[in-house]
Amino acid sequence: MPTPIGDFISEHVYDKKLKTIHQISSKTCCRFVNVSSGQEKQRSKSWVVSVRANNASFRLIYAWVQNEKEIQAVVKIAKILQDRNKSFRVITPYDAQRSAIEKALKDDKLSWENKCFNVDSFQGTLYTVISRKRSSNFAGNEDDYIIVSIVRSKKLGFLINTRRVNVMLTRCKKGMIICSSRAFLDGVGSESLIGGLAARMGKGSWVEYDQVLNGRFPTTI
Repeated sequence: MPTPIGDFISEHVYDKKLKTIHQISSKTCCRFVNVSSGQEKQRSKSWVVSVRANNASFRLIYAWVQNEKEIQAVVKIAKILQDRNKSFRVITPYDAQRSAIEKALKDDKLSWENKCFNVDSFQGTLYTVISRKRSSNFAGNEDDYIIVSIVRSKKLGFLINTRRVNVMLTRCKKGMIICSSRAFLDGVGSESLIGGLAARMGKGSWVEYDQVLNGRFPTTI
């Protein structure tokens, strides 16, 4: 992953033991799209699954949550990347959002097969990263560009789980675009790993939702 992202993850997840060597060193590798009008909507009840991996127990909380505005933003970003011949994938915490994004990509006649994933599709990779140095397993399920749809706009929900959020933030080879509300990440979400990443990348990393809808996106990603 690019150095600015790798250094942040090393500091906040791996006690500065993860060393990133990458030719991309500019913070422009990570962009945030301010979907200020996006609202999380719960479509069904939540449920909890307990799992055990590497002699540790985890409680995974699943929720059927969607954010329509973020779906629109993701599709527009996907079109921009596809038009620029960039290889990408989409990751989101919630399967309801994943399936909706996949359908929207298909409806817009964009590449959609093997493009959209929820975080738990990558859990196997996460749990194999036990050593404090980068292993070959850590590089699994990556793509040049990763589009992230956070979904949440009111509650932290999934974002409480730093271990799972780490999965979303460590899949890009060249760049990452995160769709969320700036007010949310500056407020309630500021204590989360993604909120911390937004603060580290700074104000210049933000792109307005209207720019994306109009097909205008920085060329530096």
